[in-house]
Amino acid sequence: MSSAIRIFGIALLLGGGLMILLNVFLTPLLPTDQSEMVLRTSTIYFWRLSAAGVAALLLLLGCFGVFFAQRKVVGVFGDVAFLIAFVGNSLMVCVEWSNVFVLRAVAQSSPEALGVLDKSTIMTIGFASAAGLFALGWILLAASAIKSRVFPLWAPIAVISGLILTAVLGATPLGLNGAIIGNVVFGLGIMAMGWGSAKV
Repeated sequence: MSSAIRIFGIALLLGGGLMILLNVFLTPLLPTDQSEMVLRTSTIYFWRLSAAGVAALLLLLGCFGVFFAQRKVVGVFGDVAFLIAFVGNSLMVCVEWSNVFVLRAVAQSSPEALGVLDKSTIMTIGFASAAGLFALGWILLAASAIKSRVFPLWAPIAVISGLILTAVLGATPLGLNGAIIGNVVFGLGIMAMGWGSAKV
C-alpha cells in the first residue's frame, strides 16, 4: 500500500506544481479584453485549459494519497472529506474536459450557440456546483489533515487559505491577478501535501 500512496503523492505533487505553472505563466496570457468566443477559440485558452485538465486529473489521483496517508487517524470525518473531495475533483475533470473538447468546438463552429449556452441556467449551476464541491472537498480534506498532523501544519493551512484567497482576491480590483495569487498559495499547499504523501 505504501508504494501506491507514494504514487498518489507524486501525482498530487505534480498536480500542485502544474497548477502554479499554468496560473503564473498561462493565465496572464488569456485575452480577457476580448469576447467569450475569441477567448474560447484562442490557442492560449486551449493550452491553459488542457493543462488545467491534467492538473485536475492529477489532483483527483492525489486525493487518494492524502486519504490513505491519514486514514488511520481521521475517522469518519476524514472519510466524508475524502468522498466530497473525490466527487468535487471528478466533476472538475469533467468541467475542464468539456471546456477543452466541447465548448471550444462550439465556439469555433457556432458562436451563436455558445452565446445561448453561456446564458443557460443549468450549465451555470453545473459548473458552479463542480467548483463549489471541489473547493469544499479540499477544505474538508485539508481540515482533516490539520487534525491528523500527518503533514506539515502549514500545508493544509495553505490549501484552505489559497482557496479562500482565490475567491476573495478575485473579487477585488486585483481581479485575475488576485485569483492567480490564491491559486499559487493553493498549489504550494497541495505540493507540500503531495510530498508528505510520497514520503509515507
